[in-house]
Amino acid sequence: MQLNIFYLQKSEELAFLNEKYTKLISKYAVLKEHNLFDKKIAKAQIQGTQNAQKSYEEAFLPKRRGFCVLLDERGEQLNSLEFAKLLANKSEMSFFIGGAYGFRAQMLDKFDFNLALSRLTLAHHFVKILLLEQLYRAFCINHNHPYHK
Repeated sequence: MQLNIFYLQKSEELAFLNEKYTKLISKYAVLKEHNLFDKKIAKAQIQGTQNAQKSYEEAFLPKRRGFCVLLDERGEQLNSLEFAKLLANKSEMSFFIGGAYGFRAQMLDKFDFNLALSRLTLAHHFVKILLLEQLYRAFCINHNHPYHK
């Protein structure tokens, strides 16, 4: 399976956890992480919500491939077993973690699934780590590995 994670992050905080879960996931899938944060997005964020959200769309939409999951607090919440089922039998999945200003409602319709990891607003570096941990947990569930218990 090919996994792609697209995100917008100024710095790589919690890199040690990122490395840990990336290594664990590599037993089950090829994982590619893509930080799309750039000067254009930084400038748009200074200009306000609408410009920021538009810049996120311009960065993310051309990157859609495979089964595409947008992470957004308005998305559907799943338990770990349901998330594992979502991953099952997919050859490629792409996950998109938005920026500080979130996404316009219309953006949600352009993805195969909208996932809310929580109703809480989470820092982006936490979201990425939480996603990686849940991906590993899902692979363990799908392969009957005892990690998930």
